[in-house]
Amino acid sequence: MQQYRNRLKIISDILSVALLSGSEGGASPSVLMRRSNLSYRGMEAMLSQLLSAGLLLERQEDRGVKYLVSAKGADYLAHYQQFEAFAESYGLRL
Repeated sequence: MQQYRNRLKIISDILSVALLSGSEGGASPSVLMRRSNLSYRGMEAMLSQLLSAGLLLERQEDRGVKYLVSAKGADYLAHYQQFEAFAESYGLRL
């Protein structure tokens, strides 16, 4: 049976993509959408919430907008990965 991602996992996926794209100057919305496997509407809603929570930073460039992970976002991602490993050690999936 296919397991659906919960909201926390989706946030983790978006932050991971943005973090890995940091060396390239950030991730564009299309890169985030494609690599996080989200629809356009889903991505719009998540970006809005992550920006307002301070987990992502938005940077305007000549060729469009790029998103970077903030220090708060990196902290969230580290704690999420820690919790995920803890849960899996007990045989639980998030």
